[in-house]
Amino acid sequence: MANPSVLISGAGPSGLILALVLLQNGVSVRIIDKETKHRGGSRGSGIQARTLELYDILGVLPDIFKAGDYISPLAMYQPGKLEPDKISSLAEHLEPTPDTPHPNGWNLSQDIHEEILRAHLQTYSCSVELGSELRSFEQFPDHVVAHIVKTDAEGNQSEERTRFDWLVGTDGAHSVVRKHLGLSFLGESRKEEYLCLGDIAVEEGIDPSFWHIWHVPPRLLALRSQGPKSNVFMFGYTGMSEKWLNRNMTREEFIEEFYDCTGRRDVKFGPATWLSTYRPNMRMVDNMRVGRVFVAGDAAHCHSPTGGQGLNSSVQDVANLGWKLALVHKGLASPSLLDTYSEERLRVIAQMLKLTTDLFNKNFGSLKDREIEEGAWERGGDLRMLGVNYCGSSIVQEEDEVKEKVDNAYSKSASTSVQAAYRAPDASALVRSGGDATPTTFFTLFSTAVHTILIFGADEATRAQILEVLAGFPKETVRAVQVLPQGQSSQGQTADILVLEDREGHAYKGYGLPADQPTIVVVRPDGVVGTVVPAVEGVKRYFQKIFLEVRYGA
Repeated sequence: MANPSVLISGAGPSGLILALVLLQNGVSVRIIDKETKHRGGSRGSGIQARTLELYDILGVLPDIFKAGDYISPLAMYQPGKLEPDKISSLAEHLEPTPDTPHPNGWNLSQDIHEEILRAHLQTYSCSVELGSELRSFEQFPDHVVAHIVKTDAEGNQSEERTRFDWLVGTDGAHSVVRKHLGLSFLGESRKEEYLCLGDIAVEEGIDPSFWHIWHVPPRLLALRSQGPKSNVFMFGYTGMSEKWLNRNMTREEFIEEFYDCTGRRDVKFGPATWLSTYRPNMRMVDNMRVGRVFVAGDAAHCHSPTGGQGLNSSVQDVANLGWKLALVHKGLASPSLLDTYSEERLRVIAQMLKLTTDLFNKNFGSLKDREIEEGAWERGGDLRMLGVNYCGSSIVQEEDEVKEKVDNAYSKSASTSVQAAYRAPDASALVRSGGDATPTTFFTLFSTAVHTILIFGADEATRAQILEVLAGFPKETVRAVQVLPQGQSSQGQTADILVLEDREGHAYKGYGLPADQPTIVVVRPDGVVGTVVPAVEGVKRYFQKIFLEVRYGA
């Protein structure tokens, strides 16, 4: 049996999502992790709106929703008081709309999150290989040789050297892949500011439907439940003695610190399942690819935990990389397409680090000298990540006036119509013309394995031109969808174009497009708009940036 094409080192959310994207593209993977058992603990538990959209496209969202809940409101206390002084929300709760059906963040313990993703991988006969550590690798023009050390349940070790076409390091902040590539890791470490973190059961005295916070300068302590019905809480504690700087706090030490800080000896604790000491690092690489080797997630960027951006940025890294790697691996795109992974993501990550560092400074900076800034715990807005964009990318077909104006990688477009380089909106109540009347959505139709050409307001001439262009694309890489305006219907489907009726007008309204003139929107496999053009020639120009020229035809 041939070796899998891609080795993924590290089985956190970014590694698991990358494996899923590649498998959906028909690319074989091997995903390894040096741990001998799956990690427990809440860790990164906030899932932002944009990640929920990607999960909708990937097909994992129903299980994510089933296992988690909305992010709890904050309850702020004075020491010794049983009732909070203030209750507030991290972010305003937004009502879903047809173009943005998942606008609010979601709370899900990372260990459960990963368990769900592993279950989806198993539907592709893929599982995480535990106790397998990447020690080093050698890179050649057409392959990578990985040195892997395997440890079994009894502690016995064996070594292997295996050839792969590609290697991706999703192996965390201490990444072996990043270090072996010699990539810089620019930024700062906050040695004087550190947090004790962990998960602990609360048997009595704390309501799991709130995120509880005590600020007793210089100390700050927070308890957040895994869900409104769970008695397992993640805690964060900072401003304490330096005796825990180089070691983890024990369960008993945390309990005593909790009683001393809060004055709440009525609270009864159960077992602690995970304990750690965290020192904030704000760092990022200056390149995410060297030849056939890539870094993603925490291997490429570290950040403060404030804002819930880290896990989400990691997932978006691999959503960006996965479809590009699949096309290049299949020989359908030039290897230069892989350079746009760094080009597009580094701009976003730099903005993310600025946002999360500013939040950290507001939440935790100089706690001993002052009160926490007013509004420091407010989230929402840009942190929902719905405005994350790739403006200026060399493979996005933008209008010049848009390209020149946008420099904020987290900023939503000011336009009322769909724009290249931004997320593709959803639309509901779409019905297949002349067929089953069961409604569908754009997110259901989008796929990590194909580009989707959405045809709005098109006449028969435009439709015929699209059919002609489709014949020249590599097989099974592009699909076309004609969207008929509200009140308009067709006799049925064709073999090459899916025809949908916009029964309630959500698609045209959400995309801000007229019904009486043709507009073509190309949506990339990562749910980003590649181009918005009035004619087929613009579609050709876009795909000339994606596919090898010899594969492209008119």
